[in-house]
Amino acid sequence: MNWQLTGPTFLMKVGEALKTVDRITDLEEKTRDRILGPLLLFLFPSWIKPNHITFSRFLLVCLAIVLYLAGSPLHYQTWVLVIAAVTDFIDGILARARQQFSRTGAYLDHATDWFLGAWTGVLALINGLLPILFIVLIAVPQLGVMIIDRLRASRIAVKGKSERALTITMGAANFRPSSFNRLEFFILLLGFFLLLFGKAWTSPKLQKVGTVLLYAAALLAWYLLVEGMIRLVGENRQKEM
Repeated sequence: MNWQLTGPTFLMKVGEALKTVDRITDLEEKTRDRILGPLLLFLFPSWIKPNHITFSRFLLVCLAIVLYLAGSPLHYQTWVLVIAAVTDFIDGILARARQQFSRTGAYLDHATDWFLGAWTGVLALINGLLPILFIVLIAVPQLGVMIIDRLRASRIAVKGKSERALTITMGAANFRPSSFNRLEFFILLLGFFLLLFGKAWTSPKLQKVGTVLLYAAALLAWYLLVEGMIRLVGENRQKEM
């Protein structure tokens, strides 16, 4: 068996793999937009912009932090974070339905997603709900993905040093998230939520399900690391040719 893939053959294999991922993303995104787009256009008046919904996610996470500092019951804090997560499901669909997507909106969405995921994880951690093994399994691929995203972003042509620094800093926000990216984030948040509700309601079953979901999210994170490496290598090969 010949394991050597070089030149055009390698690029063809990489391209086929990435096209499969992109086709899945196209199908999933179009299905969500077709089903939920008209409903969201009906529910949200025109003066409510997608960025307003995105920014509300930031405010909700801040509220959850205030509730934690005030010693509010854990289930109240978690419900606020759940509502924040729902806004993440809405803003992108509404932006595409109204043709109101922008680079600024993508950056804001990415930053608030990170804020939501980070605080939810911290809340689970300070409540003693995250196994050390999981922290290792999720931290390593996430770090690798962050580095790869910034390497890819560094190749984007922009004007000015400040714009270039912002582009590199935002990393993944410069690229369209795949369905696997969204799935990994969804499973991760759901796992955190179940752990938190399990503790608040003294439910070991919820905590067990949450733990299983977190390990599933860790597996997806490793897949995303491999996918990111494939994209990076493919872009390097194309640049060399």
